[in-house]
Amino acid sequence: MPARYAAQFAAATIMAALFRAGAAAGDVPAPVTCLIQPEETVRLATPVAGIVAEVLVERGDMVAAGDVVVRLDGAVEEMALSLAVARAENLTRIRALEARVAFLAAQLDRVEQLAARQAVAGTAVEDAQLELDVALLDLDEARLARALAGIEAEQSRALLDQKTLRAPIAGVVSERLLSPGEFRDPQTHVITIARLDLLRVEAFAPIGYFADLSLGQAVTIRPEEPIGGAFPATITIIDRVFDAATATFGLAMRLENPDLALPAGLRCELDFTAPD
Repeated sequence: MPARYAAQFAAATIMAALFRAGAAAGDVPAPVTCLIQPEETVRLATPVAGIVAEVLVERGDMVAAGDVVVRLDGAVEEMALSLAVARAENLTRIRALEARVAFLAAQLDRVEQLAARQAVAGTAVEDAQLELDVALLDLDEARLARALAGIEAEQSRALLDQKTLRAPIAGVVSERLLSPGEFRDPQTHVITIARLDLLRVEAFAPIGYFADLSLGQAVTIRPEEPIGGAFPATITIIDRVFDAATATFGLAMRLENPDLALPAGLRCELDFTAPD
C-alpha cells in the first residue's frame, strides 16, 4: 500500500474502531461534514441554431416551470406558419366542388328520369354519372389537400416552437451565457437553472457507520453560519462501493426547502440524530 494511503487508512481505521466502541455503549454516530447542493441543475439549450432575439431572465431570477426564458429569431418560421394556416383555413375550392357535386347529382337525377321515359339516349345517363364521379374525386382531393395543409401548419408551429425556450423546472437562474443578437449554435447552452425547493445533501462517512444507517432514516442538517439552524432530511442514497483510500462511503440526503429558506452551495454538518 502506498505510504500516502497507509496513513489515511490507519486514521480511518482508528475512527471506525472508536465509532464501534461508542456504538456498543449506545452512542449516536458522531456528526460529519456535508455539502448542500441543488437537487437538479439543468442547462437549457434550443434544439436549433439561430440568433438570440430575447433573453427574458437574469442570473438570480426565480422562474416557474413553463416560463419562457429565451426566444430565438423566428421571423421566417412565423411567415411559414401564417402561410400554412391560410392554406388550411381556405375552404373556397371545397365549397365550389361541393356546389358542383350537388348540381351534377341533381342533373343525373333529371337525366335518369328522362331516360326512363326514353326522352334521352341511354349514354346521357352514363355521361352524367361520369361527370358526377369525377367531381366527387376532385372534392376528395381538395379535402385531402386541406388536411395536408393542416399538417403543414402543425409542422410550421412546431418549428416555430423550437425557437422558444421554456424552463422545464422551477428554480433560480444560476447562469446566463448569451445576450440578444448573439448566435446560438447547437453545442452552446443558454441558461442554467438550479432547483432549490428540493435540495440534495451529500456527505462521506467512515465505513464503521455503514451498518447503522438505512435508507429513509431521518437525520438533521445544520448549515454553516451565518445561515445556521437545524433542518430535517432523509437519507436517500447509501453507496455500496467504498473508497478504499479513505475508508469512507458516500451518503445523499433529501432536504425539503419549500420556502427557499436555504441557498445551495453551503457547507453543513450532518447530525445522525432525528430532528426534534
